[in-house]
Amino acid sequence: MRTLCWRSSRTFWYNTKKRQNQRGNYRMLHHRSMPYRRLALLALAAVMLVALISACGKKEAKATVIATYNGGEVTDKEFDKYIAFQGSILGNQMAMYASIPQFKEQIIKQYIINKELIKSVSDEDKKQAKTAADSFKKTLEQARKTNPDLKKQMDADSLSVKDAVAMYQETAELQSAYKAKEDELKKQVTDDEIKTEFDKTPSDYNVVTVRHILIGTNDPNSGAELMSDEDALKKAEEVKAKLEAGGDWAALAKEYSTDTGSKDNGGLYENQVAKKWVGEFKDAANKQPIGEIGDPVQTQFGYHVIKVEKREEASSADKLSQQAKDVIIEEVAGNKFSDYMKEQEDKLGIKITLPPEPSPSPSESGAPSESPSESPSASPSASAK
Repeated sequence: MRTLCWRSSRTFWYNTKKRQNQRGNYRMLHHRSMPYRRLALLALAAVMLVALISACGKKEAKATVIATYNGGEVTDKEFDKYIAFQGSILGNQMAMYASIPQFKEQIIKQYIINKELIKSVSDEDKKQAKTAADSFKKTLEQARKTNPDLKKQMDADSLSVKDAVAMYQETAELQSAYKAKEDELKKQVTDDEIKTEFDKTPSDYNVVTVRHILIGTNDPNSGAELMSDEDALKKAEEVKAKLEAGGDWAALAKEYSTDTGSKDNGGLYENQVAKKWVGEFKDAANKQPIGEIGDPVQTQFGYHVIKVEKREEASSADKLSQQAKDVIIEEVAGNKFSDYMKEQEDKLGIKITLPPEPSPSPSESGAPSESPSESPSASPSASAK
């Protein structure tokens, strides 16, 4: 769990840069973006764990210390206000994740580490963050006037505009801190490390051009089910038949594909490093005969109808394209960042002192009730990926 959390922390910054450089790429296809449901939950937690409360030293009455570390502590009041910011302002599901004990501990740890990392931010980056926060303040104040529910929720959470703006500013500052560390670690990656990583799975660094149409089973934003696997497969087979009969990729992609990053471009992903894609899609890109429309390929996002148009095999580390080399550098630097984050946790000596969770009632735990029937046990499901 811990290792996943540290890896997720750096994944955000790498994926942010990818989204900036490759606006047309659909995030869901990227291997780093969402390899597993649990990783995605942790990734989202790590992404959002960047706020500091400007008045955290002023403890409200009855505040309970939930974590201590070398140089400070975190109270439940401070942390609750932070969680409120995530929900009321950023609109994510942090509160849900924080209600799961093992996730909550990781959230608190990352929160503390980020409080320390932010101390390394340069004056120039702080100035830029302040400018961004000033703009955000105007937007937030206007939103509170036009959206009564937002104001009501912030009031209920005791979250003031001042609190929210402070957290927003420190979020921007921490982005700078992460980016600076990322650049530093990338410069440390050696040719030997690149070769070692390449030799593990050379085909991951093939450069491939594909067209695809995704028949999605879930909405990429809400996670709501769009259709069953059976119906998605049936529709994907219909799309394949139309393409084989001479159908136009551009028209069919626009009509059927739920991949917003490529549906308006004929489903095209051009000259991409295979490792960027999720496993099943990557395998198809590497193994499917060039020029043929393959059978529908299932990933966690639905069924893909794929045509490989071009594939450049990666023969050796010293002949890699710069794009493929950059992918390896990100991977190696990411591992270094994971180690760095673990070192920070060890240095801080973080101790979590959360109160014990209340014991579930017999019906909640699935224990036999007094009646002949038993309540079905339920386990939390990782619904967002």
